Amino acid sequence: MIKKSYFSLAILILSVLLFGYQTVHGRYINNSSGSDFKDDDWNETFYDNAGLPSANSIKWIEENGNNFLRFTLNDKDKGISSGDRTPRHRAPYWERAELQQRAYLSKDSNYEINFKVRFLEGFNGSRESFFQIHQWTENCQTGPTMMLKIHYGVLILSAKKDSHKLTNYYVGGIRTEPKIEDLLGKWNSLKIVYSAIENKLTISLNESLIFENIEFVPDVCGIPHIKFGIYRPGDEDYPNNTSVADFDKFEIREIK
Repeated sequence: MIKKSYFSLAILILSVLLFGYQTVHGRYINNSSGSDFKDDDWNETFYDNAGLPSANSIKWIEENGNNFLRFTLNDKDKGISSGDRTPRHRAPYWERAELQQRAYLSKDSNYEINFKVRFLEGFNGSRESFFQIHQWTENCQTGPTMMLKIHYGVLILSAKKDSHKLTNYYVGGIRTEPKIEDLLGKWNSLKIVYSAIENKLTISLNESLIFENIEFVPDVCGIPHIKFGIYRPGDEDYPNNTSVADFDKFEIREIK
């Protein structure tokens, strides 16, 4: 009877830990509430995991027979999550219009991630992230392993360098090129080779290598997943310009 009670307790604990998840082909699928976003030329589904500041934050746009997502972030568009409305990382609050991957990436695989982005307006302020590989879960409240940002008009990469430390990042390379004025108004192709086995990143922009074998340190309890959109620090005294970006053609595939 005692052994049976312990077994039942173990099953209960496991069920609580995995609540809101199911597995498909060995990967966790997040069943949390939120609207799904997926197009015919995407092989992954994304969802609104943290709420949106307005009904106009994300819209489907059709152009020449092609559908894509447009993100618009205005000044004072505070994120809905409690963390966005709490002072942190040298900002009194955070502005966010962002989606999260419905599935999680495997922690023992390598991936090639391809997508297109078109910056239409803005992206001339501080730390405007447009792509992340995050690892936060309810049971592991930790930061992203990597973030691609436009920082005062320059494309930069930030990568996590110490486990369990949310703010300890380094810039993988601040480049004089590309600058936002070189990217505005046209579709740009990004390819990210993400190795969860070697903990390294290699990134190409429009088929040109811009970051190679940048190391990152994952949190042991985190589970990697993609987030994209616009996410940046806000400040009542220093207004942000409106930033607008289009995203399309997400393809994530496991590689050897």
